[in-house]
Amino acid sequence: MTLAEIETDFEPQLDKEAAGAPPSVLGKAYLLLAAFDDGHPRLGLTELSRRSGVPKASAYRLSQELVALGFLDRVDNSYQLGWRVFELGQRVPGPAQLRSVARPVLMDLHTATRAVIHLAVPRGNDTVHLERIAGRRDSRVQTAIDTRIPQWFTASGKIFLAHSDQADEALSALERGEVIPLTPHSICNGRALRSQLAEVRERRWAAEREECIEGYKTYAVPITVAGSTEVVAALSATMEVARRDDQQVTHALWAAAHDIGRGLRRRLVW
Repeated sequence: MTLAEIETDFEPQLDKEAAGAPPSVLGKAYLLLAAFDDGHPRLGLTELSRRSGVPKASAYRLSQELVALGFLDRVDNSYQLGWRVFELGQRVPGPAQLRSVARPVLMDLHTATRAVIHLAVPRGNDTVHLERIAGRRDSRVQTAIDTRIPQWFTASGKIFLAHSDQADEALSALERGEVIPLTPHSICNGRALRSQLAEVRERRWAAEREECIEGYKTYAVPITVAGSTEVVAALSATMEVARRDDQQVTHALWAAAHDIGRGLRRRLVW
């Protein structure tokens, strides 16, 4: 399985969050909006009904209302997410302010390291990218903003798991053999991951080598608000495995994470 397939191999009715949605008008509207992703930016009514699990008649009626409210746009015979979704998403206080504080730092970090830089937060057992800074030569690192990747494969995710009291759920999934690797190098063994997480807790940084994308390695460090030990996000740098400036890159990551933490403290985001 590839990073792109993570986004496209998605059925909203099977998603944990969607499964908890009540069988109401609001719950059905959520399922319709959740049916869209990077691999399916536009959906016809039949496909929208299939992916959301909402009966076709209800899907049509609710889609018309969502178009009127600006949550969906009609394009020819298909639907796509509307600007109203984007506008509301930009108002979520935590992520919006985190991105605002971090973006100038990320730009400087990318310039200094020539690596693909990601700002990520945890969401369930996934790593969610809030920001991505990359150059034109980094086309193989196909990670869009809001991409969700299982935490056990990513360096940022290992940071989150190492500092989470819910890591046992992810480890249990690995031990039950329920995990599909992204590459031949992806760690799908619970015992191996437990060992990795112990190392992360001790040294306070994480790494993955070709677990997400063959030919690339990633280093990640936690972001904490200055004066606190709570991990609110992670900062990572992805680069080709042939590079040998790992120590310089990790030092730059630490400095950048420190700057972001101080900025968050001044903004009192958390």
